[in-house]
Amino acid sequence: MSHTLHRFGPEETFLNDFPFISRPAMQFNHEGAAPKMRRVMEICLDEGPVNWGSLTTKQNMTLGFDREDLLSKTEDNSPAMGCFDDRQKVGNVLKKLKEEDLGMSVVVTGLRDKVEEICAEAGLTPHSADLALGIFGDTDKLPDEDTMCYTTMCGHAMISAGLVKQIRKAVTEGRMEPDAAAKILAKPCYCGIFNLTRAEDMLRAEQNQADSNG
Repeated sequence: MSHTLHRFGPEETFLNDFPFISRPAMQFNHEGAAPKMRRVMEICLDEGPVNWGSLTTKQNMTLGFDREDLLSKTEDNSPAMGCFDDRQKVGNVLKKLKEEDLGMSVVVTGLRDKVEEICAEAGLTPHSADLALGIFGDTDKLPDEDTMCYTTMCGHAMISAGLVKQIRKAVTEGRMEPDAAAKILAKPCYCGIFNLTRAEDMLRAEQNQADSNG
């Protein structure tokens, strides 16, 4: 699972950005996995992610979802997907998952050294690591780098560059506050891996820069 891997932006913006995915392996241990996946979700939701989503119910935290409805509709192949903005919360989740030994695959995305530190603190050794090696091809067709800082927080490309540009312009012109703007950007990402805190911080930095430039 690598659709959380290709987030774009300055390194310092990823210090509190930890997308999380857990799911059974199809044709290996997915049969009867629903109760285990419900428990994974309970552990994560109890810890307080900044965002959470469901492809089953087509909801995320900014669109709003009912926790019990989400859990009741969990199926054998349902993934647990969201994002944390606090490394301690990620560590707590991993420790609890290790204790309960549910046997589900877990992927935590972030700066490699930070994720490895969190795993070590939880007493875990990562099974493997995927690395993003950059973007190849006709890169002239990509949005500008500032826009990609936001669009790449949705690994399925559901957040359009046009929307991001409109929202950034509204923020820098003082027509919208960063927190409200971040929520608008997060809505199309059903996976819930869009980090509202990171988006708000980046938007606020752009707003402050615009204010300082007069």
